[in-house]
Amino acid sequence: MGRLCIGSPLIFIRRKHLVTWQIPEGDIDVLSVGEALVDFISIEAVDRVEQADGFHCYLGGSVTNLAANVARLGGQAAVAARVGDDPFGRFVRREMERRGVITDYLKTDVATHTTLAFITRSAATADFVIYRGSDTCLLPKDVPQAAIERARVVHTSVFALSQESSRSAVLDTLRRARARGCLISLDPNYHPRLWDASRPAAEVLAEACRYVDVVKPSGDDCRRLFGAGTSVTDCVRHFHDWGVKRVVLTQGARGISIYEEGQLVHVKSRDVPVTDATGAGDAFWAGFLVATLDGRSLYEAVLFGREVAEMKVGTVGPIADTLDKVAIYQRIAAARSGT
Repeated sequence: MGRLCIGSPLIFIRRKHLVTWQIPEGDIDVLSVGEALVDFISIEAVDRVEQADGFHCYLGGSVTNLAANVARLGGQAAVAARVGDDPFGRFVRREMERRGVITDYLKTDVATHTTLAFITRSAATADFVIYRGSDTCLLPKDVPQAAIERARVVHTSVFALSQESSRSAVLDTLRRARARGCLISLDPNYHPRLWDASRPAAEVLAEACRYVDVVKPSGDDCRRLFGAGTSVTDCVRHFHDWGVKRVVLTQGARGISIYEEGQLVHVKSRDVPVTDATGAGDAFWAGFLVATLDGRSLYEAVLFGREVAEMKVGTVGPIADTLDKVAIYQRIAAARSGT
């Protein structure tokens, strides 16, 4: 077991600086668009995938994990993705339904296999091997306008933008979601090993970010996207130049930096025990979006996301099937009041 530093409060945003999110009504709180797959996480903690003696399988995919966590928090979440017509695809659908995720837009592709990911259990950055399949085959028609009209938030990932035809499907979805007025969030979980050579990553991200309200890069994401020596300021500047006004940068032991409308808030890190860090970012995203939909400020949403992420890193695989949202808010309030 390792330890992970996750942000705790340092500076509070003054109320006059808070920006109100304009979010439409709808019966789907979060529509996640992108990848649905199976994660095989090593039973023991190892450095490399080939060192593992065995794996446990879990529902996987960044946007899918987020949707499952939103459902655990009592929200209405749907996933638009493709799985194969195989046992793994049926596993994905069953696990989504068991967790209360809406599967109306989960398509079965008879021409390819379900995407599989083999990942090391790790307290830090995990090693992985991914066998791409159905996740890359998403089409614009798989995300009907009716789904976007139902959604309050549309969330996607750079993973889903990494290859065609899912790239075109996601960009088309973002354009339509922007026209509808949805809040749009993007996980910039870029890795060069996953990117095809048809278009440069920076070019695709620049196009996608024109539609995006908020991104949450990690330190690893920034280094992979912009270079090993990229500073916090430079990372945020890149996203701002692409049109994103709100950036939440998670930096491990260095804490979390929040940028909104020219305001900077930094939250210091705190030490928590870690069993497995895989999925911590997805848990953070889910908490962040749920709190945002509850009308909380950007800063308060970050604190809520932190609480959910802390619950995730304490276990291998998914967190508990239900999460007590009221209790989480109470813990945050108690911490801020010093009680």
